[in-house]
Amino acid sequence: MQNPLSRYMMLAKRWAWLLILGVVICGGATYAVSKIMRPTYQASTTLILTVGTGPSAYDTTTATLEALPTYASLIPTPIVLNPVLAQHPGLTIQQLQGMMTVKPQSNTQLIELDVENTNPVLAAQLANEISQSFAQYANTQLSGTIKVLPAQTPIVPIKPKPALDAAIGALVGLSLAIALIIIFEWLDGRLADPDEVEEKLGLETLTIIPHLSRSERNKSIEEIPVLAERCRTLSSSLNAIQAAKPFKLVMVTSALPGEGKSTVAANLAYFLAITGKRVLLVDANLRQPSLDQHFQLDNHPGLADALLETWAHLDINIDGQPTEIPTLFVLTGGAIPANAADMLSSSISKRLFRNLAEAPYDYIIFDTPPVLPVADAQILAGFIETTILVIDASKTSLKSLSHAKQVLNRTSTEILGVVINKSPWPDYGDIRHYMSEVRQPKESLLSVMQTEMSPDDRSNGSIDKSEENAITASIRNHNQIKED
Repeated sequence: MQNPLSRYMMLAKRWAWLLILGVVICGGATYAVSKIMRPTYQASTTLILTVGTGPSAYDTTTATLEALPTYASLIPTPIVLNPVLAQHPGLTIQQLQGMMTVKPQSNTQLIELDVENTNPVLAAQLANEISQSFAQYANTQLSGTIKVLPAQTPIVPIKPKPALDAAIGALVGLSLAIALIIIFEWLDGRLADPDEVEEKLGLETLTIIPHLSRSERNKSIEEIPVLAERCRTLSSSLNAIQAAKPFKLVMVTSALPGEGKSTVAANLAYFLAITGKRVLLVDANLRQPSLDQHFQLDNHPGLADALLETWAHLDINIDGQPTEIPTLFVLTGGAIPANAADMLSSSISKRLFRNLAEAPYDYIIFDTPPVLPVADAQILAGFIETTILVIDASKTSLKSLSHAKQVLNRTSTEILGVVINKSPWPDYGDIRHYMSEVRQPKESLLSVMQTEMSPDDRSNGSIDKSEENAITASIRNHNQIKED
């Protein structure tokens, strides 16, 4: 089960660009608007109210506190404001009331009157005039007495405040970005975690390959311990499944193009071969063959050439080309045909696959086209016993995976499980830490081959220095396959 914290870290990494964009755009736009806005100034006067002259100071104070809200409510009334409006032609009572804020101060005899205006001098003038008008009215018409503490001309505007406004805008942008992420994740059909493969597809996860950085893609597979270990896990899983239920033909495919199935197929064939298994890797992607470039082999003759030759001469040639690894052979794609699907579905193709099944190999790995875009993989699945489905966890939706599974289930092939490729889930920290602490002996690949090959394979011949160098060079190309 995936750690919830890891899930949030993965989401933060995936959507970091949107979070940053929301903060920058909203914060920056708010700051720019604040800078061009005309500043507003606030002038404040303080009114001191005294009501009656009771027998004691306590009684006077009590009477004043009780009358304070009433006096405060009289300030914005026309009887107080009309004398002020007479001094400012063109100013309406609604406009003046909109500039005013009356604040009775709790448990005191004070009333604060604030007036806001873009002109600081006018703000102070209006505040003083309103206070004087109210004091004159209260002192003559009411029982209370008003003393005015006049307003001073403000110097610093109360708004806008670009820095504060930008911070608020950035918070709003962050909130909007989070809301969009929630919506996108709700609508997104991609895997939320590896457990969904079994929960929603009913398929076993054979291995999880982490997403590689740009620098890691230029390294050999042996220079990336986590990747090498994951490929060994896949190889071991396949051996365990074969021991329980024998099979030879394995199709490596994906739902959509660009999910890394060719790389997975090549790495699987390599790790099976270095354990002493005789492996034939077949480039069955007749539309976009790539294994010849990866292994630096001649593309002719290939699978398509064998099918064409079969049609013409009824003579099947399925011998793969040898590689620098003694137990690994590659049958390239050959000439790109105009009718790949028709060629694969022919009766001659069935005969070729029967002969492949009888070939002296422990495994025959087929790198095939993706399932959904073209019919080739579905046709091949009718000839090949088992299938491994490669999933690009960063882009492939559950809907596409479910559709691909349905297509494969209609054939005779058995889906052994899935390989989750380019995993975005940060669950490899412990693995990377463990692998970095494991002592890596600087032994040659020759010694590895001699250790892991069976005695019969070792007795067939030795590997000279030039072959060892060639093997090392081949390994360095294992991350360079074009992902179709």
